[in-house]
Parts: sequence; C-alpha cells; structure tokens
Amino acid sequence: MWPTIIISSLIGIAVIAIIVKGIIDRKNGKGSCSCGCSGCAMKDSCHKK
Repeated sequence: MWPTIIISSLIGIAVIAIIVKGIIDRKNGKGSCSCGCSGCAMKDSCHKK
C-alpha cells in the first residue's frame, strides 16, 4: 500500500510542476515549442499584443 501511495504522490507532484512551469512560461511570453514563431501556424493567437 505505501509504495503505491508514494509513487502516486511523486507522479502527481511531477504533473503539477509541469503545469505550473507551463503557466509561468505563458505569463512570461515564452512559447510552448522551440521552433520559433515565424513558421508557426498559431503565431497570431499565441502572442497577442
């Protein structure tokens, strides 16, 4: 029982950390991909001014 609780907690913490990192990056104006905005089809909706 304890190993299941510990592993589930670690997975939950990892998922929360990924979501928080995405929110912080989005607020700082960073995109979610590394290919650059010039060739992106969603460039107009990603960085609204």
